[in-house]
Formats: sequence, C-alpha cells, structure tokens
Amino acid sequence: MKNISILIIISLILLCATAVFAAPAEQDLVIPDSSPAGSASGAGFGVWDFFRTLLVLTLVIGAVYGVLHLLKKYQSRFIQSDDKSIKVEATKVLAPGRIVHIIEVEGRRFLVGTADHSVQLLAELDKKEQEE
Repeated sequence: MKNISILIIISLILLCATAVFAAPAEQDLVIPDSSPAGSASGAGFGVWDFFRTLLVLTLVIGAVYGVLHLLKKYQSRFIQSDDKSIKVEATKVLAPGRIVHIIEVEGRRFLVGTADHSVQLLAELDKKEQEE
C-alpha cells in the first residue's frame, strides 16, 4: 500500500510538472501579420486553457493531499526520539480511535489506553504478567 501511494504521488507531481512546463506548439509561436476576416484572435483565454488550468489545480491539490496523508500516516518513522528509556512494546487497535499500548519506562511496564483526546493508565504490569 505504501509503495502504491508513493507511486501515485510521484505520478501526480510529474503530470503537474508536464502540464505546467509543457513547451508551446510551434504554430503558437508564429505571430501572423493579419488575421483573416471573421476569425477570432488566439490571444484570449479559451475553454481549453480553462480546463487545463482546472486540471493542473486539481492535480496539485491531490498531490498536496497525498503528501500530507503520507506524512500523517508515517510521522512516527520520521520523528525519532533520542530517549531510549521509553519504549512502546506492543500496540493493539480496539476500535477506530481506541488503542491499547504496553509501554516500558525505565524497566517498569504499563498498560495504557488512548482515545481521541485522552490517555489513561489502565494497569501496571508486574513480573508475573510479563512472563505470560
């Protein structure tokens, strides 16, 4: 899943870069001396330009959303603590937003429950519970 998300984000970034920095067609670079009677000048902002701008904007917003989603999902891997006295030994998701952790702090183990906006000590594990 991680590799697919990264591949999608890289593809979106490349598509955005291609759309924004695409070289103009050679016929667009030629400035005609006079336009035929009844034809509109190509200097205005056309329908294709509007849709291309909308597409690029959508791709940029999608790429930003994807990067933020990946950062949120994998932030614990990017943020490493130098403090080795606190270790998370096990984690179990009980329900969305409800998680139980076994944490070791300076040789003592604790069972901690976390919810969306709270952390609660459930129990201190003793030597007998550690062996099981």
